[in-house]
Amino acid sequence: MNVDTATGLRFVEVIASVGVVVSSLELLARPRLVDDASLMSWPVFRLRHPWFAGGASGAAIGRVLGFPRILGIVALRLVAALLLVALPTGGPVHVLLLGLVALGTSMLILRTTFGLDGADQLVLITFTTLALVAVHPSAVAARLGLWFIALQACLAYFTAGIYKVTSRTWWDGSALTGVLGTLSYGNRSLARWFDSHRRTALWCSRLFCASEAAFPLVLLCPAGWLPYFLVWGVVFHASCAIIMGLNDFVWAFVATYPAIAYVVLR
Repeated sequence: MNVDTATGLRFVEVIASVGVVVSSLELLARPRLVDDASLMSWPVFRLRHPWFAGGASGAAIGRVLGFPRILGIVALRLVAALLLVALPTGGPVHVLLLGLVALGTSMLILRTTFGLDGADQLVLITFTTLALVAVHPSAVAARLGLWFIALQACLAYFTAGIYKVTSRTWWDGSALTGVLGTLSYGNRSLARWFDSHRRTALWCSRLFCASEAAFPLVLLCPAGWLPYFLVWGVVFHASCAIIMGLNDFVWAFVATYPAIAYVVLR
């Protein structure tokens, strides 16, 4: 069974767009997360760079990224993602929509470094790649785009896994218990359970670390192994979404799976 380039790109685009819709709706439903009194306030985060803090450049950037104007960017990103799901591919409108999602995502990343994660960067990479392919929609560009997205996803898994494998606190399980005990990404009852079952926490953490680092083997193993890798990924990210509230990871990473399937099955 093969996955053709058009089908692979379309599945990547639709899944990633649904993820953008979900994350945008979450932010619009809780605008106080980015207002001037929040931890992600622009008056605070603009101080991290002289270009943002003052002068003509700071004033111009502030007019775009300040509150409540940032919500307009989120809304525009939401509409563009909805249209990408609903409309057929091809043509200048398709390129424009992909570009709007990529630009909106980059502006959100530029606005603050707090509360972001690997899913945000992967969404930006995915939509930038899709936009570049749409600008020059040749067979070669489509193949290169799918290969790039697949390799980027494998690199993301590998670097996250290697970091954890080489970390003493992740390897002994204390980091897993510690993260679950936090307010932002925590599950207090599960953290307390792991804290009283240290050996289980140790082996769960090691399995978690090793499986992330080993994910790129999907490109080297026989094609029959592909479903096991992808099912593991879906279960892993769904568990993180349920336990830790990391909803973006499900859509951002699963959106790359059609590209991985294309590479493996071809």
